[in-house]
Amino acid sequence: QDEQLLQSENKYRIIFDNLLASELQYRRLFESAKDGILILDAETGMIKDVNPFLINLLDYTKEQFIEKTIWDIGFFKDIVANYDKFKELQKKDYVRYENLSLETAKGRKINVEFVSNVYIVNGKRIIQCNIRDITGSKRAEKDLLESEEKFRMITENSADAIFITDAKGRYVYVNAKSVDLLGY
Repeated sequence: QDEQLLQSENKYRIIFDNLLASELQYRRLFESAKDGILILDAETGMIKDVNPFLINLLDYTKEQFIEKTIWDIGFFKDIVANYDKFKELQKKDYVRYENLSLETAKGRKINVEFVSNVYIVNGKRIIQCNIRDITGSKRAEKDLLESEEKFRMITENSADAIFITDAKGRYVYVNAKSVDLLGY
């Protein structure tokens, strides 16, 4: 009987150690993620946890997030503007918003992608919101469009004939001067 008790204790210790290791691994992932993460109660919209990345990104303290509903937090009002949108998220279990603008506590505007998923933890519905800062990629996209526009203006207004061919020698671009010179 002592042997059985010892085996049971060892079995439960292994289970406990594995659970502890799993929680530590989750916590490390949550704390070191390079996306903002919010954990919400799916029934009430109450924020249960926020990771350091989002705290630093938006310049707010953890206390300014925890135990508040997502629609009560100023910078999320456009994302989850009211209880009806929250109900839609609850019903669909997934919502994705692209290119949303948020304002940090210091007034800096950032563009984000906002993805929310509903899942079950210990029999309770939880919402995980992942918030990715896309400000840099939006800036690069804008710069690329401006560069393309400059290239187009230069080539279209050039006094020289400019044309581009593909690998098979087919014309893929000709400017106005090329058309004038070649008569096509």
